[in-house]
Amino acid sequence: MKKKVLWKDSLQAITGTLGRFIAIFLLVMLGTFTLIGLKSSGPDMRQTAIEFYKKHSLADITVTSNYGLDNKDIHTIKTQKNIKRVDFGYYQDAKVKKSRTSLRVFSQTKNVSTYELIKGKRPTNKNEIAISYLLKNRYHIGQEITLENEQTLKSREFKVVGFVKSSEYMDKSNIGQTNIGTGQLDGIAITDKSAFKGNYTIARIIYNTTYNLNPYAKRYNELIDKYQDNLNKELNKNRKTKYQKYKANVEQAESQISQAKDQVNKLAQVSPEQAKVLQKEIDQKSKNVDKQKLLLDQTGYPKYTVNTRDSNPGYTIYRSNSERVDILSNVFPTILFAIAALVSLTTMTRFVDEERINIGTLKALGYSDMDVCQKFIMYSLISSGLGVVVGSSLGYLILPKIVFEAYAANSTLTNMTVLFSWKYLAIAVIIAIASTTLAALWVLKNNLKESPAQLLLPKPPKKGSKILLEKISPLWKRMNFTYKVTARNIFRYKSRMLMTIFGVAGCTGLLVMGLGIKDSLSGISQIQYTDIIKYDLVTLQHSNLTSRQKNNLDTELNKNKIKQYLDIHYENLTKKAGTDNAEQDISLIVPSSSKALTKFVKLENRQTGKKYTVTSDSVIISEKLAILLHAKKGSKIKLKDDNGKWHKLKVTGVTEMYIGHYVFMGKNAYKKAFKNNYRTNGQLVTLKENNKRDIQKSSENLMDTGALTTVLQNSNNQKTINNILGGLNKVIVILILIATILAIVVIYNLTNINVLERIRELSTIKVLGFFDKEVTMYIYRETILLSAIGILVGYIIGIWLHEFIITNLPPTNAMFDPSLRIGNFIISTLIPSIIPSIITIILAIIMHRKIKSVDMLESLKSVE
Repeated sequence: MKKKVLWKDSLQAITGTLGRFIAIFLLVMLGTFTLIGLKSSGPDMRQTAIEFYKKHSLADITVTSNYGLDNKDIHTIKTQKNIKRVDFGYYQDAKVKKSRTSLRVFSQTKNVSTYELIKGKRPTNKNEIAISYLLKNRYHIGQEITLENEQTLKSREFKVVGFVKSSEYMDKSNIGQTNIGTGQLDGIAITDKSAFKGNYTIARIIYNTTYNLNPYAKRYNELIDKYQDNLNKELNKNRKTKYQKYKANVEQAESQISQAKDQVNKLAQVSPEQAKVLQKEIDQKSKNVDKQKLLLDQTGYPKYTVNTRDSNPGYTIYRSNSERVDILSNVFPTILFAIAALVSLTTMTRFVDEERINIGTLKALGYSDMDVCQKFIMYSLISSGLGVVVGSSLGYLILPKIVFEAYAANSTLTNMTVLFSWKYLAIAVIIAIASTTLAALWVLKNNLKESPAQLLLPKPPKKGSKILLEKISPLWKRMNFTYKVTARNIFRYKSRMLMTIFGVAGCTGLLVMGLGIKDSLSGISQIQYTDIIKYDLVTLQHSNLTSRQKNNLDTELNKNKIKQYLDIHYENLTKKAGTDNAEQDISLIVPSSSKALTKFVKLENRQTGKKYTVTSDSVIISEKLAILLHAKKGSKIKLKDDNGKWHKLKVTGVTEMYIGHYVFMGKNAYKKAFKNNYRTNGQLVTLKENNKRDIQKSSENLMDTGALTTVLQNSNNQKTINNILGGLNKVIVILILIATILAIVVIYNLTNINVLERIRELSTIKVLGFFDKEVTMYIYRETILLSAIGILVGYIIGIWLHEFIITNLPPTNAMFDPSLRIGNFIISTLIPSIIPSIITIILAIIMHRKIKSVDMLESLKSVE
């Protein structure tokens, strides 16, 4: 039998029901686009970083010391097991003369943590320098610059010969702290090794066992943690010898100077002029020795810092951002694709029912069951297939790029790597086929069991039955006829009722979640650094100040630009915590005055509203730290200091805090936990004007006193968190747009099905004298009611999703506001209510025109 007619009929089915065809295409396309796009984004981001690290042989571990690395240290490092490559080099923080620019100048590396040349050339001698490409707007190739504070640099004068990108510094805005300038680094620079003098100051190590491992894998982190601990223990064995050696050198120099002074005194009696030359040399040597003694006093005991890649600026933030996308990809696409699949299934089921008589005709003409199925297989495969092709193409190429650009806006990483995953494509294909082709074949299976004669007769209408509302007599009696019909129709078509409710609920839930997250993100940094943390700077002092340094600092702290300050003891503590077991940086603050601290920090429990005062025995920790450590009031926690010692603390309260980890302790609690007498080593400083210019100027003035090791600026933390939140905000906006488009398609599709499958019913009531508006409301009263129920159910879904996402989405050192305040709740729920309502009204106008154009006579003649 010739099948040309079948092919023609199959193609006409597409052109004849183009709206339905496009709806299925859009549903599958949106589901595939979101699934593949979000599932690919995290791995693509990580792969981009992995390739960059591999290309530049990024060090697994770096070693620095406040006394530099001597021969014994070098021997200790080289004799460690499994070392593939080690590079010993130099670095020196220096300030560019006549500017506030502070640079960390490194010696150029050969095969570990190399630098990417962006423009110009690499330095080839001790007077050439290449600067970070992020400072291209400040300097140009060929420019001569002078560096100040060049303790280990042989020269002060350098010529800029190029711009480079560091593989160790991935954050554009937060380069790190320094002991010069404003206390904040502005960038990095590299020069030739020959430009430095003295002992090496940094060692970079790559291990054999980790070289080919994924740096984000659990195994990599386990090995690196092991190597870090071992190396730390071995290097710490050198501390005593190193201290004694440096102390002996100073004592020897003092002895030599003393002897020289005696010689000068004797020489002065014979040749006063010659003695006066020699005295100048001795005075200079004395100054150098005094500096060394001061350095010895202020630097204290030798300390080694053994850092993993996690300490590289921007490294953990970037990884954390990629993991945040993974969390979104586990929730958003699942719900979205479930809605798309559900509505596609309903659409295809309705399509088969519409074709009942055609199916009977084909069977009566002798066509096989496979011939009958051809139209539906072709229709569903083309519509869903196109959806998968377009959705996956955009999902692989567009969405990950948008996500990457949003999150990498503050990262030095560029040129995203696109990975192809058969796994997620296969999942999308299976869901698409199951919800269209298999759904159609399942309904066809029942139809094909019937005889052609039965199929040529109209399908019997669904039998009416009493509904639940009829049993509530007081309510049912007060309902007019129109609303009784609406109620009966809703329960008569239960599958359509459920599809509409769940379809609208899913879309609304996603919108509530997305808009709720936007509410939770907005203003977090403002709340943190205005309502909670009220100080602008944290100053950190040298361990032993001279009287001159102390006087300079006191003078600067009491100047007009500084509103108030509070002496504190400050330490940086660490603890590995979180799902990725990453090392968390924790700021310990022990105030000199508990009462005065309330002017600088608001300590309050977010959930109970209880206000805290730091008493002598208080240990109050920030909320996110409490979450990570599963701690509450009365819990005991262990934290590690910079020397690797562990300290046990008993928590007395948990305070609201959104960015960073903090511990606020009383003096007695500090003495008990740290076995040290309390002494201040810094200040919390509040400025009268906290604009960028005043913050920078005040920081510089404070650093110029010579009393400080660095100044921590809240504005830098605020800028970093704003960049993170900005990236996340862009991703959430994209997801809200996708959910909105889905809502349009779902409501249009379900409404269209509702009208088409009841066209004879609508024609009947038109014949009975109903006006066009009344006929439209006959259908739309049901749609509006079901949409309203769907929206209410969507609120519940959205609130649950919001709570889940807001708990799991933030990076480990931050938290978002998990509560939905009344104002936020109204906004977050009102917008999702308005969107479906507007969509419903627009579609009602379209459908109203469609209903007006219904040919009543033809519709009533139809056996449908």
